[in-house]
Amino acid sequence: MPLLKKTILLIFLSVTTYLIVFAVFFAIKVGGIPLVYRATSGQVWEGGKTYRKFRAFNEKESYDAFVLGSSHALHGYNPEVFKAKGIKMHNLGTDDQNLMCSYYLAKEYITHSNCKVVILDVYDRVMTFQNLESISDFIQNINKEKTAIHIALASKDIRAINMYTLRQFNKFSHPLFLNKEIMKDGYIPLYNQLKNPHEEVKWKYKTNNYQLNYFDKLLSYLTSSGFKVAAVEHPLPYLYFPVEHQAFLNDINPILNKYSVKLYDYTGAKGLTDLKFFADENHLHNNGVEIFNTLLIDELFKDGIFTNTLKN
Repeated sequence: MPLLKKTILLIFLSVTTYLIVFAVFFAIKVGGIPLVYRATSGQVWEGGKTYRKFRAFNEKESYDAFVLGSSHALHGYNPEVFKAKGIKMHNLGTDDQNLMCSYYLAKEYITHSNCKVVILDVYDRVMTFQNLESISDFIQNINKEKTAIHIALASKDIRAINMYTLRQFNKFSHPLFLNKEIMKDGYIPLYNQLKNPHEEVKWKYKTNNYQLNYFDKLLSYLTSSGFKVAAVEHPLPYLYFPVEHQAFLNDINPILNKYSVKLYDYTGAKGLTDLKFFADENHLHNNGVEIFNTLLIDELFKDGIFTNTLKN
């Protein structure tokens, strides 16, 4: 048998064996959950916030602004506050959204017919890690097949093969997890009041070139495509102000300057670091969000990112 035929046969048998084994692990359920979730690492359940968000999002509708970013974005930008200022905004934030996911989200969901301004929420901690769960969440729950494929390939992680395979198997079953939190135009408000915080969260900022590369690619794509862009960092309570914040700024400022994008840094903003504004050690509650968003919107109008011509 010629070498080429042997190679093709080997590939075919390998893929077939992989799919059969995967199907077995998918069919066997423990506590109602397919065993594949326990047997392969990095898997995020189908369903939940991201699943709901993108099936409710109408990308053909016209907006003034979109928000991209991690849970700081998801819980930190209220479309109703923007609406009160005359800005129609939709929140595209997701838990732990890394910059690679933000990049493909922007390329494949944001167009000149549906958006004028992109607000990119950045956070030291998210920029430090590659966030495999964010990648898995997008592969499982994003509603566009091509976006799931692009993210799986761009991740350069062998585990993404299992994530994408699981996405295909899940097409024959209902989502495992149904999120029932209040969601308005992609925003999920938090109402808890932080009263008894845990000990100070300790973590060390480390430069992550993977994230910085996609930060550069994202800003390059958005600015070259003609979108107005504002980078924003969400407030943090005074007990948890990152001591290495300047190291983070030293990493992102050259990229921001390269594309003439301004950073609106509210990390230690005067009057917004008190615990009374926070639902937990990381996120503002709904009332705190209103104060933060109002200040931000006023700054964006002042700097010409938002203009009266944007108002719907």
